[in-house]
Amino acid sequence: MNGKEVKVVIQKTVFSSDLLKNQNRLSMPMKRVETHDFLTENEKRHLDNKKEIVVPLLGPRLQMHHEPMVLTIWQMVSSRNYVLKTNWNGFVDRNEEDLKLHSLIQVWSFRMEEQLCFAIVCLEGDDDGPNDDAAAINV
Repeated sequence: MNGKEVKVVIQKTVFSSDLLKNQNRLSMPMKRVETHDFLTENEKRHLDNKKEIVVPLLGPRLQMHHEPMVLTIWQMVSSRNYVLKTNWNGFVDRNEEDLKLHSLIQVWSFRMEEQLCFAIVCLEGDDDGPNDDAAAINV
């Protein structure tokens, strides 16, 4: 895919709220994000101005999801979250063998011709922080 600037954004456990059909989103709490430099300065300003970024999403079986996601920031009562939304339910349905309640996942960012993209990698084990044994994706 000729991906570049590959970075781990977050490692997290999939919670029931990430799988609820009426939520249709994956929440990534900013305080748990490994790095914020997956965004360009322009993208950061865009999101801070309550705008959204359309992003392709690569699934855990290395297939690009045919419907793009939308990245946005949600301000919660006590935290801010990056959120992948819009077509999340379809992504979960197509990857239900991997994305289950309490699954440990990593969300990676990468760029294809300057376009911000994401990939979801499923891991085994408990969510106890960064997993040095996890194999990096090759995009």
